[in-house]
This record gives sequence, C-alpha cells and structure tokens, in this order.
Amino acid sequence: MSVMTVTGKVSSDSLGLVLPHEHAYIDLRNLVPAPHTISGKVTAQEKVSLSNMGKLLRNPYAVLDNAVIDDEKIAEFELMEFKKAGGKTFVDLTLRDIGRDPVLLARLSRLLDIHIVAGCGYYIHKSHPPDMDDKTIGAIAAEMLGEIKYGINGTSIKAGVIGEIGTSEIIYPNERKTLIAAASVQQETGLGLHVHTDLWATNGFEVVKILTENGAAAEKICINHIDVDIKMDYIKALLHQGVYVEFDNFGKEFYADKQHKSVLKGLFARDIERVRAIKELIDCGFLSRILVSNDVCLKTCLHSYGGWGYDHVITNIIPMMEDEGILPEQIQTLMCGNPAEFLDNNYG
Repeated sequence: MSVMTVTGKVSSDSLGLVLPHEHAYIDLRNLVPAPHTISGKVTAQEKVSLSNMGKLLRNPYAVLDNAVIDDEKIAEFELMEFKKAGGKTFVDLTLRDIGRDPVLLARLSRLLDIHIVAGCGYYIHKSHPPDMDDKTIGAIAAEMLGEIKYGINGTSIKAGVIGEIGTSEIIYPNERKTLIAAASVQQETGLGLHVHTDLWATNGFEVVKILTENGAAAEKICINHIDVDIKMDYIKALLHQGVYVEFDNFGKEFYADKQHKSVLKGLFARDIERVRAIKELIDCGFLSRILVSNDVCLKTCLHSYGGWGYDHVITNIIPMMEDEGILPEQIQTLMCGNPAEFLDNNYG
C-alpha cells in the first residue's frame, strides 16, 4: 500500500511522523470581511508586527497580512524546523483559489527531503469560482480525478488526498455538490477525505450522511476542526459512525469578543483542553480514529512571526500529552499510525 506525494509514490509505512492537516502556502485574504470602521480599515492594511500582536490575539484577521503565507524562504525555514523536530510527512490541504501551488510544494519537498502530500477539490463556498453554479457533480468529480490521476494545474504533480473539502455553518448547494463529487472520487480511489466544517457548528453528521450515502467509506472520512469548541457528546457521536475526527488547531488559543467577531465567532479551546479531550477519547476506545495537527494558516502561527511553528505538536504538545498520561505507544499511533492508515490506498 502507498501514498502519492508531490514527488511521487511512497510506501505508507515510510511516512514517519505526520502532520495530516497543514498549509505551507495559503491566501485567505479574499475570505475576510471588510471592516466597517475607519480604524478597522487602517488596521487591516498594516503588516504583522509586535505592535499589532495584541490585536491579532483577539482577532487574527484584523490585519489582512496575517491571512497570507507566501514567502518561500520563510516556508523553507519553518518546514526545516518541523523536520529538525522529527517530522517526516506534511499534508498540505490548500486548495484552488486560496493559494495552492504544487510546484512550490514539490520544490520544498526536494529541498528539505520531506514527504509532502497535496490535496484536491473545492474549499468553502466563499472561495468558489464564479462558474461554480454551472459545474455539475460529474464535472467536479472529473476535475478531482484528473488531479489525482494525471496532475494538478497542468503539471505532473498529483494529489494524494481529497480535500479539505469546504462546508460552512450551513451546507450551501455548491458545497453539497462538491461533497457528493468527493464521495464518488473517494469510492473510486480509496483516498482519505478531509472535510472542513465550521468551527462552532455541529453539521458533521450531515456531512457524513451525504458522503456515505454517495459511496464514501466512513473509515476514510475525517471531520476537521472539532477542537475549537469542544463538544464531547458530538465528537463521540461522530466517532461512533466510524469516521476520523481531527484535533487540528493546536497553537490557536484566540478569544474573539463581540467587538472583534468577523471570521471568528468566539472562544477557542486551549491546547491543554485539547490534550485532555484526546485523553478522554483514548480512554473511551477511540485511539485509532483521531488525527492531530496544527492547521497553520496564519503568519502568527509561524516561528518567524512569534508563533509556535509547524513543529508545535512535536515540540510542545507531545510532552503535554505525556504529562496528561497518554502513553508513548498511544502517541505513536496518533502521530504515525493513524495518519498513515488514513492516507494509505492502493490506487494507481
């Protein structure tokens, strides 16, 4: 069994320590609502710096510059820190229209000698192209299959995972179309399927229903972002359906109060709460269905801008897991075994 990376197919048992949900490059600026006040408009045009770090802890999208990661040298440095910490495989889920660049990913992979897996599909409706209403389910599925079988954007660099397919607080018609298309592609290829869900919503049940009714295997579906507003009954109910859940906001401990709510809608859980939730789920028998990552998508998540970097899970969270009584062999399953199983397929 194997996994397709941006530089070719590798054995799934060679992946080592995996971050299953990250972004080496991304541009979310077009998804950020424009501020209405004069002061907000001025702040939005600033560059990320120590002088506005306090604002960004309350509202990370107050400065538009924070919503884009596009510096190649910084990407090299940040991913090298991940590698030096022991990381070996990096799954990049940036999709079309929010900055996906397979050529840059392949360059990083070769330069740093790490595995990088690229995603395919469509993100949330706000990022969809103008002609999305006209695209049929079959056409969307054919696009994804083409990126898996032949290459992305006219290159020979192939996608090795589906997603992160975007859904919003409500699932819009074009998001539903994309889910149905992704389900058929998953059924044909056996690839893992990541689904972005709204950070405070509980529509994972609807997502799973749409996907499984259209042919996707539950054991290859991952419901992302369940660790912002941790609802244990909801998470356990999802897990009982056989899917993966992903704790992928490590390092993000924001508090968006009412005057700062735009993209974000409120409190983020703390890292220690995420770890304790994982421990509870392990104790309930769900060890094999949990994925762990950082979902770095902001400058302030990076070392270069005062954040914890891609290595945060390895450098800081694994010791926290150990302190909370998660055993070394369980951590190995979380960081190596589970993502390898999720990514593994026999397609092509």
